[in-house]
Amino acid sequence: MIPRIVLLVLFLSCSIAAQTPSPNEEVRKGFNEVNDWVVKAAEAVPADKYNYRPTDTVRTFGQLVAHITDSYEYFCARGVGNKVEWSDAIEKGKTDKDTLMPKLRAAVGRCTAAYGANNAQFGPLFANVGHTSLHYGNIITYMRMLGLKPPSS
Repeated sequence: MIPRIVLLVLFLSCSIAAQTPSPNEEVRKGFNEVNDWVVKAAEAVPADKYNYRPTDTVRTFGQLVAHITDSYEYFCARGVGNKVEWSDAIEKGKTDKDTLMPKLRAAVGRCTAAYGANNAQFGPLFANVGHTSLHYGNIITYMRMLGLKPPSS
């Protein structure tokens, strides 16, 4: 017969484990938060400001949104096991708001599916959150310089 204390410990362990989100759930929450800010920022910046760049040595706002979109395509495809190579095709294409917003939304859809997939791979999806957060920091600076309030503020 199993001692009651062992059963209690097993019960409590299972109960705690059931309440503790998995690493993949936590990284999905991180993606949802920073991605929400990126999309809101991309929507908030006027179309005529997508060619804005603080200095000649950095991306325009549109190129920055396009770069994030390219990164979503890369990291989220790898996050479900696809062996894709990095491509900056979106950033090298047209970077006006009307062209980018549908591409960003489509990439967000693929990422959302990747973060919810049964075969979601932590490494690439975690890297995506870090990369997106890094560039959201750039977005904050651009928006402040344009006199706009970033969504996370």
